[in-house]
Amino acid sequence: MKPDKIFALVVAKRCRSVNINLSEAQIESIESQLGDMANGHLSIDVSNDQWSSAGFASEADAAEALNLALQDLVPEIELFASDLEHSLPELLSETTEHLTLRTLKTLKRTARGMLRDRRSFHLAFEANLYYVWGKALDALETHLALCLEAGETFNHDFRNAAARANDAVFEVLTRSHARSCQIASEVLSLLLAGHADGAMARWRSLHELSVVCSFTKKHGNEVAERYLLHQNIESCKAAAQYQEYCDRIGQTPFTEEEIADIQKNNEILIKRFGKAYGTEYGWAAEVLMSRQPRFSDIEKSVDLDHLRPYYRMASHKVHANPTGVFFSLGLSDGTDKILLAGPSNAGLADPGHLTAISLTQVTANLLTTTPNLDRLVVCNILLKMSDEVGEKFWAADRRLKMMDRRTRRSTRTRQKRRAC
Repeated sequence: MKPDKIFALVVAKRCRSVNINLSEAQIESIESQLGDMANGHLSIDVSNDQWSSAGFASEADAAEALNLALQDLVPEIELFASDLEHSLPELLSETTEHLTLRTLKTLKRTARGMLRDRRSFHLAFEANLYYVWGKALDALETHLALCLEAGETFNHDFRNAAARANDAVFEVLTRSHARSCQIASEVLSLLLAGHADGAMARWRSLHELSVVCSFTKKHGNEVAERYLLHQNIESCKAAAQYQEYCDRIGQTPFTEEEIADIQKNNEILIKRFGKAYGTEYGWAAEVLMSRQPRFSDIEKSVDLDHLRPYYRMASHKVHANPTGVFFSLGLSDGTDKILLAGPSNAGLADPGHLTAISLTQVTANLLTTTPNLDRLVVCNILLKMSDEVGEKFWAADRRLKMMDRRTRRSTRTRQKRRAC
């Protein structure tokens, strides 16, 4: 460690002995004064807040206490330097803790003003985003409202009859539809705030639900029952993982009886449905005739694999892979060198349109389990609306790109004029 650093740390420690905690700027100032110590001069500009907080009645009292505290610095500095390996960690830890508490106190004092400025900026940003994307966002919200109303009505009309008939397909589709509407609402909130990548990541879950709904409806009650019971397989795996780490996360472990019950339910199901049932997508194993089916297998079996490129794109923002670090929907053309760390008004078209498509698929699967004229009309309306949602999103996307090109041309023209 450099001598000026050692000098400053020792001085800061002496100051703390009289309850005066120096700021980072004051410590840096002390570092620069090491040369003056040869002449016995050291200047510390202590503020009124510092000496009053330390309990001194006047600046003069504080100065007197500091003069006494800072006497005979050279022997301590020499001792500190001679035993640097042992003394440095303790001194650094002590100094860091004092600076941390002081900085945190300042941050808390100024946080309200900082947050007010941030929120004002975001309100202005969201207003500008809505100016570009408003028609598309309104269309998506209208689409969501219609899907939600259709699902609520269907659930209300048929739940009692489905319960009496032990209709597992109804249970899978109604629960999946409710969750799909919730996810679509999350997507809409993220789009309104300018988080296209987050919206795309949430659409990924919506697509998975759409695939599951299509598969269970296609293959009927037995597959739907397997799907519902598979939560016990997932719970068993989760319980084993929880039991392994509960001490480290400060939680209470399961009792031996609880673990035994969970494992017993797991074994009963695997014995009933076969060993493959214990895999991640084991509920689909028998239909797919696979010992370890993958989600892509289920997706392909219901002809939704054409959306896999978008699914992979969405996965980049779910997992910590390199592509997710470099690629962002929120970056417009020509801005690939920008490190996007917040919202953007670009890239909303893909997640917006895909959300309308997948939500339509989930809703149509639900309504057509018991089709009638009214429900078929609703499905047809949703299909047309999802197309209109896509048209509005892509129109806004083209308009935004046009605005960006005009802005870049204008910027290049100004730069050329200045160069001339």
